[in-house]
Amino acid sequence: MVNADRAADLHDDEAPPAPGPATPAEWDALITEWDEIRQGYHLGDTPGTVLACARRLEASVVAGGPDTALWTFGLVLTGPYVIYAHPDPAAEAQVLKAMAAVDRALGQTDCEHDEHPCDMPEDDELDNLRYVLEMLARPERGADDDRDGPTADGHRPDGESDDWFEGRMTREVWACPRNLAGFARAFREG
Repeated sequence: MVNADRAADLHDDEAPPAPGPATPAEWDALITEWDEIRQGYHLGDTPGTVLACARRLEASVVAGGPDTALWTFGLVLTGPYVIYAHPDPAAEAQVLKAMAAVDRALGQTDCEHDEHPCDMPEDDELDNLRYVLEMLARPERGADDDRDGPTADGHRPDGESDDWFEGRMTREVWACPRNLAGFARAFREG
């Protein structure tokens, strides 16, 4: 049984979002939660986590925040939960509103990239998005420091190949406003 007061709180988009992660370790913990939601075994407040991500994304877009890429990809990972796994029209509307804000604010930004990851969608993109989030959350790591991601030969520590990684795995390209808008648009249209 759902507590009616709690359900109302989940859809309160007037409340300012709580501060997001401040350290790489806090981002790692949140990225793990997001991946658990995507995989279907998150034990926490899943709808609340998804909606918090949507609120933080909207606030970051409005403020031109440095974590907009993290919030966007976090919502790409978790948003389907309130749309498909446990449909909730009000939560779905909040998620789609946040993605529309990304597309509207960032979609016409000029950039010098020939292509973006959003231009080449792959069926297993969500499987790889966790590595992108980890890379974006740890700017102190060099481009070749992929501790948990694929190795230089394109293989993850578990031995599986990650050809998608080659040539597309730079912070600059993944965090490009046009790439974020492209993922947000694809999410809304998907």
